[in-house]
Order: sequence, then C-alpha cells, then structure tokens
Amino acid sequence: MRILITGANGFIAREIIARLATAGHEIIACVHNKLLENIPHTRVFKADFTHATTPEYWLPQLKDIDAVINCVGVFQTTKEKTMWNIHYEAPKALFEACVKQGIKKIIQISALGIDKVNVPYATSKLAIDKYLQTLDIDSAIIRPGLVYGKGSYGGSSLFRGLAGLPFIIPIPGRGERLQQPIHVDDLTFIVEQALTLTGKQILCAVGEEKLSIKNVLIKLRAWLGFKKAWAIAVPELFIKLGAKIGNWIPNSPMSETGIKMMAVDNTASDVEIINLKNIIHLKPRSFSSGLNGMVSSVQDRWHARLYFLRPMLRISLAFIWIFSGIVSVLPISSPLSFDLLTQAKIPLSLQPIALYTLSTIDILFGIATLFNYRLLLMGFLQCVCILFYTAVISFSLPMYWLHPFAPIAKNIPILMAILIMMALESER
Repeated sequence: MRILITGANGFIAREIIARLATAGHEIIACVHNKLLENIPHTRVFKADFTHATTPEYWLPQLKDIDAVINCVGVFQTTKEKTMWNIHYEAPKALFEACVKQGIKKIIQISALGIDKVNVPYATSKLAIDKYLQTLDIDSAIIRPGLVYGKGSYGGSSLFRGLAGLPFIIPIPGRGERLQQPIHVDDLTFIVEQALTLTGKQILCAVGEEKLSIKNVLIKLRAWLGFKKAWAIAVPELFIKLGAKIGNWIPNSPMSETGIKMMAVDNTASDVEIINLKNIIHLKPRSFSSGLNGMVSSVQDRWHARLYFLRPMLRISLAFIWIFSGIVSVLPISSPLSFDLLTQAKIPLSLQPIALYTLSTIDILFGIATLFNYRLLLMGFLQCVCILFYTAVISFSLPMYWLHPFAPIAKNIPILMAILIMMALESER
C-alpha cells in the first residue's frame, strides 16, 4: 500500500513508519520542518498544520494514496487556536480531501482519556474523532494510553524524568491515579492490523496491566538501573503553580494539560479491552513484561537525568544574559561599566551608545533563549559574542585574566554550557 503519514517526525509516527516500511509498504511522510532520514521506501514533503486547513491543500498530495494515518499532535501551546488548527481544522480538511479522492482508509492516532478532561488538547482531539466518524469512509480511531519503548517523547519522557531524579521520586498528589501503558511495538502492530479492517472502529490501545502513577515511576526507576529512592507526594498547590509557569515556557517539562490528564485514571474499560482483543487478535504485553523485554542503556539514563536539567540550563543561561544586560546600566553600577569602557580605550563620545547597545543585545539574547526562539542560531550568535568580548578584553585589559574572581576565565564554561544547550535542543 501507499500510505501517507502525517506528523511523521513524532515518536509514535516514526515507529509506525519503521514497521510499515519493513512490511513493504511505501510511505509518504508529511513533516512540519524537519526531514526524516534513514527510513527506507519513504518520500517526504512538508506541511504546516497551522495553515493547511482546506481540502484543496491536501488533494494534490493524495494522488495514488491508499491510506492515510494522522499522527499529528501538539501537547502544549500558548495559543488555543493553534491547537485547534493542528488537531481539528487541518485534519478535517485532510479527511474531507480523502473522501473526495476516494482514499480507502483513514487511521486517526488519538489519545486515551480525551473524553475525561476539559483541556484544549483533549477537546480538539475528541472533536476530530467525532467528525471522522460522520464521514463516508472506512476509519479506525486508535486511542493509546501511555506509550513506552526504547525511545520516548512527551508523557513517556516526563515519566522517565521523574523516575530518574536523584534520591527522590516526586509523586503528583498521592500518585494513586491509574495508567495502562502500552509498548510501542504493540501499538504499531495494532496500527498495521487496522489497515486491513473495514467499517469504523474505535480502539483503545492499552497494555494488560493497570498501575498507579507511583508504581509506574518505581518500575521505570528500577528499569533505568537507579537505586531505590524516596517517593514523596508533591502538594497540589505546587503542581498547579509549576504547571501555570510551564504553560508559558516552550518545551517545559510541566504544563496544565499534562497535570490535568494525570489527575484522572487513564485506563480502558473491560469492554474496550475485550473489543481490542476481538478485533486485532492481540494480547498486549503488560508494563512489567514490556520493561523486562528491553535493556536500559547509558543513553536512557542520560535522558532521564537530563530531562529536568535541560530546561534549567536554558533558563539559567537566559538569566545570566538578561541579568548582565540590566545590571550594566543600573545607576548603581553604570559608573563601573563606563570605567571599564574607558580602560578599554573606547572614546567617551561613543561610550553611552556602546553600553546601551551591548546591554540591549544581552537582554535580547536572554529573552530569545528563555522562549526557545531559534535556539541553534541564538546559541551560535551568543558564542560569537562571548568570543568577541573575550578577544577585546584580552587585548585591551589582559590583567583581567588574573583577576581573583576570574571574570574572563568564566567565559570558557559559559561557552561550553551554550554548546551543550545547542546539542540538547532537538527533542526528536
């Protein structure tokens, strides 16, 4: 079959592509802005789901396509309209184009529990699920629970990050809410089998085992190979406060969406579990057996330990840029700034322009870093700026290399921190 897969750079989508490509299907991968690599039998095209909201946009891409698998999803955004465009308007246009083009099958990768939580992520996903069921086309809506495997992204990465913290395992509330994790290999098998089904199905893709969040985290920590830790309940007030702050920080490890979805049991009913087994003829593995079938590596442990450190590194670098930019022009410290410019032999007439220009650049670097704007470009420019500062001071004020507080020598670890931030920028 020739299969169009949207959101093809996502964790789940890449696993689906790998399985279907290995099975001999030809894959047409739709991505936002990053190209897929090393996937056989794959053709790639770019589409922006925030604007691809008319059937006419999709019709040219559906020529000779047999099936469409929609894996697009965004868990957090500061704009609700963007969420609805990505989850509802663009897929709606795509599905309508599928009907016009005579596509044989649509598979919608949805999410378990979207009918239990009133957040834009859930309501927009639920809306497109319901709309798909009204169309005259064979379809399968697959609602996976917490998906885990060798890789991780989104919720599974958050769980690994919590499980990998030193000495403690923070538990949201009492950690009693239930999860029903599914191994990514079982999920991709369900997707592969769904391609052969006729009619309309809603399949809740879950594993055999229902576990509390606390037990999921304890099992993950043991799988990662870390020593036992003290599980502590985090008060709801702190969780809500952290989530509100996280809403406004791109790629934050916490958001209101995630917290609200963890506040309810994310499991399938007995009827839904039986329905999955009867239709797909699969008994999904339990979480315990799924973990036992994988071997954790040093990279898994790095990822878990860096999960919360990564945003903190970015925030701390943003702080130092913003702080240095502001403090340089404060009335209490600006005389020292002008004194340094004088020692550097900057003409008096140019000193105010130089000071306020450099301070503004520092503050803009900090704001861009805080909000994750073009992080690779910003990191490169920051490195250039630091090297420039270091070269000028080394030439004009070499004695500062021997200053007891090492103001110039500290540029070296800051450069390394920026390079590490740039290396950790990609989430995929």
